[in-house]
Amino acid sequence: MDSETYLARIGLSRHPKPTLDALHSIQDAHMRHVPFENLDVFLGRPLDLQTDALFEKIITRKRGGYCFELNTLYGALLSHLGFNPIPMLARVWLRDPAETPPQTHLVNRVNIDGQDWITDVGFGGRAARVPLKIQEGYQLDDGDGRIRIRRDADFGYRISRLRDGRWSDQYTVDTKSAPLADILLGNHWTENHPESHFRQGVGVGLFTAEGRTSFYGGVLTHRGVQTRSRTITGLTETVEVLRREFGLNLDLSPEDRARLANIVS
Repeated sequence: MDSETYLARIGLSRHPKPTLDALHSIQDAHMRHVPFENLDVFLGRPLDLQTDALFEKIITRKRGGYCFELNTLYGALLSHLGFNPIPMLARVWLRDPAETPPQTHLVNRVNIDGQDWITDVGFGGRAARVPLKIQEGYQLDDGDGRIRIRRDADFGYRISRLRDGRWSDQYTVDTKSAPLADILLGNHWTENHPESHFRQGVGVGLFTAEGRTSFYGGVLTHRGVQTRSRTITGLTETVEVLRREFGLNLDLSPEDRARLANIVS
């Protein structure tokens, strides 16, 4: 792990000690510098969860990724910094699925001074911007509104966010350590299954000091004190938005450009 280069990628200049304050700083920096994105799924580029491959993609080439990529590499950084992270799998309950969803989200758990915390840089959307204490009834305001954690008799712990006066479920997490085989299986489903949300449309997001910038369904949205949105059309404008707003230089081959043009047309 070339932690110096990794930390520079997320805007940090020194090696932090494994404290709760440091974990807050690392997670915040990661979410503001490394975009959430699923572009390789649509470009037909197989995802590789080996640490060296993730480092080359996300740190060296300054790309982003989705949870299995981002939180796998983030976990490797935390391990190098002495946090001893444990990977855990989660079920996403956004959009109120009619049936129990599969385990298609990956997070990390760290223990600091005897307390377990969830730290997650790969959820996308209105994700928690700070580590979450694994404790029944725990609530906090992360700057984006209130978040709550409740025990779930079937699925471990349930993470919800207060939206428009009601609690909206985000995911449930099994607090047991996730075996690599289960992580690979969850990633395979997420990357390849036709019902996977990540095969329904290109989604890119990056947190800012004021909120979050996102690009989904051809719409670029800046969320902050005020929310502004505009429609992006055509390949040229899309590629420019990805570069300017998210720092993504995709190095597209002619075949890549044809695939992306079909998506954004």
